[in-house]
Amino acid sequence: MATSKKQASASAKKNGSTVQSMGTADGSLTPAQAQIGCFDKAVKLFSQQRFEDAAAAFRETAKGPAVHVADRARAYLQVCERRTAVTTLEFRTADDHFNYAVERLNVRDIEKARRHLTEALGMQPDGDHILYALALCCGLAGDGTAAYENLKLAIELEPRNRLHARHDADFADVAESFPAVRSLFHS
Repeated sequence: MATSKKQASASAKKNGSTVQSMGTADGSLTPAQAQIGCFDKAVKLFSQQRFEDAAAAFRETAKGPAVHVADRARAYLQVCERRTAVTTLEFRTADDHFNYAVERLNVRDIEKARRHLTEALGMQPDGDHILYALALCCGLAGDGTAAYENLKLAIELEPRNRLHARHDADFADVAESFPAVRSLFHS
């Protein structure tokens, strides 16, 4: 026996079930449907790495009536907030500058590394380790003269820096480009 859509709908209402995709009687979305739509929009923004916009949409989604959707929105919101958080670094000592510079040097952010090594050297002018790193930084930046001068000073302050530079893979590239630097390895 075939039933019409009208009969199926009446039967569903009689049994207490409703179809959420239908919306309200006037055709507008239910609060749960609006929440899901907002969540979908937020996820799209998140996948586009527009974290600030996504965070706003996830905040709105978290206010909705569907608990499981609100929970997922809050989880995404935390990720958005971590991604948009601005971390303020404080450099109080020469070692703070030096350690940050070495981290920057390792990812070849030469400009920042050089700036922080210069700051560290200003705070600790006899820091042979700072001069050594600054020599490498200058060499990687293409400044052979500064690389030579800084490595020369680092070796004068601590003669073991000659051996370190000779066996340092990073210095191999610098020495290849700048024979004057290479000459310090064997003096």
